[in-house]
Amino acid sequence: MSEAESSPPETSQTDLLDLSSLRMMPAWVGDFGKEEKIIERFGDREDRPQRGDRGDRRGGGFGGDRRGAGGGGGGGERRFGGGSGAGPRRDGPGGPPRGDRRDGPGGPPRGDRRDGPGPGGPRRFGDRDRRRDGPDNRPQREWVPIPQDIQVTIYPQDETLDTLAQHVRNTGHAFSMFDAARIVLAGGERYNVRFQCADARPTPLFKTTADGGLFLTRDEAVNHLLNSPVIDEYYRVEDIELEVPKGDFKSVAVCGMSGEILGPASHHSYQTKLIRLHRERFANMPFEDFKRRVKTDNTPETIEKWKEQASKGRRWVYLKGEVAEGAEPQAFSTRAEVEAHFRRIHAADSVIELRDVNVTGNIDKAKLTHVLFIMLRNAVENARKHLFDISQKLAAGLERRGLKMFKRRSGKMFVSRVRPRAVDPSVVFSAPLAKIVELLKQNSGGMHLHALVEAIAPSPPRDDDAPAPVPGEAPKPTQQQIEVLKDIRWLTNEGYVIEYSDGMIFLGVQGEPAPAKKDEEAPKAEKAEKPAKAQKPRKARVPVIEVLEDVFE
Repeated sequence: MSEAESSPPETSQTDLLDLSSLRMMPAWVGDFGKEEKIIERFGDREDRPQRGDRGDRRGGGFGGDRRGAGGGGGGGERRFGGGSGAGPRRDGPGGPPRGDRRDGPGGPPRGDRRDGPGPGGPRRFGDRDRRRDGPDNRPQREWVPIPQDIQVTIYPQDETLDTLAQHVRNTGHAFSMFDAARIVLAGGERYNVRFQCADARPTPLFKTTADGGLFLTRDEAVNHLLNSPVIDEYYRVEDIELEVPKGDFKSVAVCGMSGEILGPASHHSYQTKLIRLHRERFANMPFEDFKRRVKTDNTPETIEKWKEQASKGRRWVYLKGEVAEGAEPQAFSTRAEVEAHFRRIHAADSVIELRDVNVTGNIDKAKLTHVLFIMLRNAVENARKHLFDISQKLAAGLERRGLKMFKRRSGKMFVSRVRPRAVDPSVVFSAPLAKIVELLKQNSGGMHLHALVEAIAPSPPRDDDAPAPVPGEAPKPTQQQIEVLKDIRWLTNEGYVIEYSDGMIFLGVQGEPAPAKKDEEAPKAEKAEKPAKAQKPRKARVPVIEVLEDVFE
């Protein structure tokens, strides 16, 4: 190759710009390759101790006892705190240990109350909410085990892969695949989550067609639609005026936990409201226990407030049905009628059964069964701790988009738009290019871009009368330095040089390719008395670097 063929083509000044700075891509791509930002965001999360590992907050743990500000030395330990003190701490000579205090002579310890229900009885599921009297009381979520026959997989979206590939092409840099994995997992809109049922699972998953929700049962999916904005597409709520209740009402029933007025026990609406309130807000407790919490209020103000509420009502107008000319649309007076109508007419069409479902990583929590949301969250956390799997998926997707994978710098995987290659001895570089190659050969540990440019084209000394440079603003390069940058860019485009995202520059392959060995002219004569052994054909030896480069091909 002639010197003219090895010289870089003429390029304009715009070729030296980092096109990612023009903000033609999402803002999150700007963090690609900035390792310090990525580690700052995710490093703490991977190394953070689990909740069970935090410091003992109950006075002991593994060998440590919590004492007050005036606590002495080896006086002892708290009974419930553990530790290595001399013995149980007592209140006085011969007194019982503090952990064994009893409520009275012969009474059981405080921590061992077993008298049954009541203030000293054992805690049961939902007891705390039953004791709480307030409007925020909610039924407890039923405990459901995490299904073991549903596999959750994280993989990058195609739009994310396109954006990353375009960024690599624009910058010309080599980027770490682990950095790419961290960037993708930083936002749920950049990856998808796949829920796949095993063949042995008897039931599929249920997906709502209106908003893409995913649930374990059809009933869960239908209940989600009934309590989501989707229901507004089927029914319109209208406020209507009703007749004021007539009669001489002396008292009204009021829920003792929520404060909602239920009306007089003799009114026809009382039982309906009582059952509805229990189903919607206090289903965690038995109905008879709930009824015992109902109070009677005979104040005139409360009675008048109930009458005012009873004089206002609602109706639900059906929007999907066909209405004959001049006829009124179908309407329902209670929410229960609406739910029954929706289940009968639309439940089958609004929910589909699937065994393999994909959802976006930023799906709304309300659109997933709670157990599926926990599985999604655990899968993402596990992917952030073990980046190899997602980096493999990214590598395969970027290779399909024409980018190249290679291993460098302690075996880490990198992506670039060209495959690195060794400098062939038959290639004759121009003097400026040869100088860059020689400097990189002498510095096998690599050189920073700034140091390499300064070694070839030093910046002129700053004049004392010149204004001081603005902090954080790079000095304007000279024309000679711009020419050096053009030469480096050409070598990078050809693969002779690797420019990493952190600014370090290396030769594409250290050293020169070994020359091919000449075939031996003639084999040595074998002894006549020994028959020649059949030789198995040997496989051609491939340089290690080529094996590493072809891993992802």
